[in-house]
Amino acid sequence: MDDLLERGRNWLSGILIVAALGAGLALAYPLVQRPAAPPVQLVATPIPPTPPPSEVYVHVTGAVLQPGLYTFPAGSRVGDAVAAAGAADDADLDALNLAARLVDGQRLAVPRRSEAAPASASAPRPTAARALATPRPAGTKLNLNTATAAELDALPGIGPALARRIIDYRERHGPFRSVQQLRDARLLPAATYERIRDLVTVE
Repeated sequence: MDDLLERGRNWLSGILIVAALGAGLALAYPLVQRPAAPPVQLVATPIPPTPPPSEVYVHVTGAVLQPGLYTFPAGSRVGDAVAAAGAADDADLDALNLAARLVDGQRLAVPRRSEAAPASASAPRPTAARALATPRPAGTKLNLNTATAAELDALPGIGPALARRIIDYRERHGPFRSVQQLRDARLLPAATYERIRDLVTVE
């Protein structure tokens, strides 16, 4: 009987020793080694570029016949804006770069030739149209409905461009009904019209 009790005590002591060892190992090392979470990566989404405008708005002012706001296809040139607004006879187009591209929101001011320039520099050079113009008798008014481009070009302040403008308008709309129609149709600047209105007539 004593031998049986002795073996029981030894067996219990072994169990307690094994339990103590297990507890010590559990305290020394974590039961579960969890893997470290991967770092969070922030990816920036690129903003798509704004497409270029398909048309541009330009304010044309200065020495033009019809100043105002114009719309042109993207890539148009300064020369396109001047042509659309109509250059006045005193416009200094040499001061502009007609090949430059127009920019949306641009204000294009067409300069005028300086009135203080020397007469030799500001006097128009003879053109082929002026050379071919037939002199009219003194006091005779030029008929707007039969005048040639050369005869119109010979009037003060009328160059080849304005003479061609008057002829084109007459061909599209028929004979002039009055001299005032030159202003009503915006064919001439006010200053030029005042200079020639007593030199022309409508018959």
